[in-house]
Amino acid sequence: MEVTKVIRKAYDQVREFNDIAGNLTNVTDDSVDNQIGFIFEELSETITGFEEGNRVEVLDGACDLFVTVAGLLQKLEAQGYNVAEALTRVNENNLSKFPAVGELFGQPIGCTATLNEKYNRMVIKDGVGKVRKPSTYSGPYLTDLIPKRGV
Repeated sequence: MEVTKVIRKAYDQVREFNDIAGNLTNVTDDSVDNQIGFIFEELSETITGFEEGNRVEVLDGACDLFVTVAGLLQKLEAQGYNVAEALTRVNENNLSKFPAVGELFGQPIGCTATLNEKYNRMVIKDGVGKVRKPSTYSGPYLTDLIPKRGV
């Protein structure tokens, strides 16, 4: 099965789980906070599995992270956040971190820039391999995707 179909099916199954559990009705900031705690718990278990060399725990943890993050996104949707548009903007913005060849960009100190020939884009990474932003980067605008709250 194609990866995008698997992800879509998995996201729908997380929604079904949350619907059955009643997790998407009357979502409060406390339930969002709890969901963030679940993500932290799953991340901690995944890290422990990795540190112990337990590959099964790492894979299980990565899948559990997807489930708990999807649950958080669904809770935010239930609160009125425009998650679909936010994901689109954030992903498009992340791709803007890779300047096209010939574009002027500032390279952060201690970083290296290499060419990805497949996409004809420059990749800037620091000493541990993290993709870094060029000086021309600006973050995504998301304010209009957050629901207004009464005072």
